[in-house]
Amino acid sequence: MLKTELLIAWKYIKSNRREKFISAIAAFSLVGIALGVATLIIVTSVMNGFRKEFTERVIGFNGHIAMHPLNTDVDYEDVVKQVSTFEGVKQVTPVIEKQALLSNGNSVRGTLCHGISPDDLLKKDLIAGSIQDGDFEDFSAEDGIVVGKSLASRSGLCVGDDVIIMVPELDETGFGFVPRKKTFKLAATFKSGMHEYDMSVVFIPLDMSQKLFKMPKSINTISIFVDDPLKISAIKSRIYAKFSDNFHITDWQQNNSSFMKAVEVERNVMFLILTLIILVASFNIISCMIMLVKDKEKDIAILRTIGLASKSVSRIFFMIGAFIGIFGTTIGAILGVMFSMHIQKIQALLENLLHMQVFSPEVYFLTHLPSLLRPVDVVVTVVVSLVLSSISTLYPAKKASRINPVEILRYA
Repeated sequence: MLKTELLIAWKYIKSNRREKFISAIAAFSLVGIALGVATLIIVTSVMNGFRKEFTERVIGFNGHIAMHPLNTDVDYEDVVKQVSTFEGVKQVTPVIEKQALLSNGNSVRGTLCHGISPDDLLKKDLIAGSIQDGDFEDFSAEDGIVVGKSLASRSGLCVGDDVIIMVPELDETGFGFVPRKKTFKLAATFKSGMHEYDMSVVFIPLDMSQKLFKMPKSINTISIFVDDPLKISAIKSRIYAKFSDNFHITDWQQNNSSFMKAVEVERNVMFLILTLIILVASFNIISCMIMLVKDKEKDIAILRTIGLASKSVSRIFFMIGAFIGIFGTTIGAILGVMFSMHIQKIQALLENLLHMQVFSPEVYFLTHLPSLLRPVDVVVTVVVSLVLSSISTLYPAKKASRINPVEILRYA
């Protein structure tokens, strides 16, 4: 009986000249579901990728836990040694973070100056793995400096050029008060993928930054990197219990909680909004099926007369609607997955064709369009689409099963 029902459903799916209008509505419904599914998968992947990239790059610069000394008398070297022995701690980096001005003699730009030892900078994968020009050997010298690629380009700097770092503090001399400054040699440029950092961050040796900012044997931040960024509560509690008297302690989740919550809310809202596209396409299935049932009333009456059960009639029309939903969902899932997997190539192709930036790093912080395709998101999208399309088929199928063959054949 199931084979018979499938054959009848397939016959009704195939259009003839009299049913062109119904077939066109079915085709639009299929396309609508496919576009809705594809769009939902692509947007979800981009949102996941944006969250992952932003989180990794923020953490790569600032660490998972930050300790800020409450006074300058703290022996930070001893603290670094103690924290390094804690279980789960991967790296402890003392740094000086200060606002400064960068000048090449022709222009002046604001920058965030990081004083860090050469060994610790080499351990920063986000920087060490993204060197564009030069190398770290010259950074080990007293006057070496590493600058973000975007900042170097805007300032017209090349490797080996002189870079002046000016501190917003004045030194008293015999000629009055003059800004404190130091000339460095540009050792290397980096491109972290985070436009905000590439455009504003510079690294100088720690001992030189202590002299420049007049912080002898002192720092203002200790960055701590752990093995698992999502499990920092236990480590932070130990650090807080031992060093809370002399340090203000924060973590990456606390510092970026507002942003992470905003991204999560936006992701959920986008999922809800794009699901409405699938819902609208599902309503098209309802209208298509109702017209098909109306058109096939005589056929249904004849089938019922020769012994076809009402449940079989219901299943026939359910299969027709389900075919539209399954086929549209399958096409949409394939398109969405393929687009998400090659989204950066598509971005580059569009930029070459249109001769413009379709993803501005000044606006979106990142230098490329990120994508993280998670199987669970694809499965959820497919299930939602199939459920909505199946539900929309129930009413027309039930309506078809309730047709009275006596009344239809009487006026045929």
